Formats: sequence, structure tokens, C-alpha cells
Amino acid sequence: MADGITRGTTPSITVTVPMDLTGYTCYLSIGKKPRFPYFTADNSQMVAEYGETSTLTFTITQEQTLACKAGKALIQLRIIDGDAALASTTAEIEIFDIVKDGVITDEY
Repeated sequence: MADGITRGTTPSITVTVPMDLTGYTCYLSIGKKPRFPYFTADNSQMVAEYGETSTLTFTITQEQTLACKAGKALIQLRIIDGDAALASTTAEIEIFDIVKDGVITDEY
């Protein structure tokens, strides 16, 4: 998983899972502490390559990264297919701050 993301940006976070996740619903959450995510991205924000090893790439929005506070946070992948639900171990991720806060737009 990613080592860090910057608030107010649109990073892509890639997760590699050693199993075929075809048909699974996937949730990637980042939060300050367990059970309190800043946001959760799902399949609608994901591009996946399935096979014996699946590669999931989540594209995070400016709004989602702006919901994060700078500093250390936790990241975790949860997946479900029918009654089979699994979760990765949590990993630490660094949230980097920005000078100009808020959503920026392309005006030129």
C-alpha cells in the first residue's frame, strides 16, 4: 500500500492481493484510528486487474484527501463476496499537509 498521500490531491493507491478478487466488493479506508475513517473508497473508484494475483488501483478525490488531517493515519482494505468477508492488516500511512487549503480548479 501507499507510504503517504498529500491532502487536496488526487492520488492513486495501488493494492496487490495474492488472490483472484473477481466479483468481490472492495473497500479501501483511511482513518486516524480504528472505526473512524476519514473516507472509504469502493469499487466505483477502483480499476482492477484480476488473476491469481489481483491489482486494485483506487483513485482518491480532492474532497476525500481534504477530509484527512496531516500526520500519521491507518489504511486498510476490506473485501466481501457473498458471505466471505476479509480484511488486510492495517498499515500506517503519512498524510502530508498543503499550504493552500480547499479544492482547486483548473481555470487556465
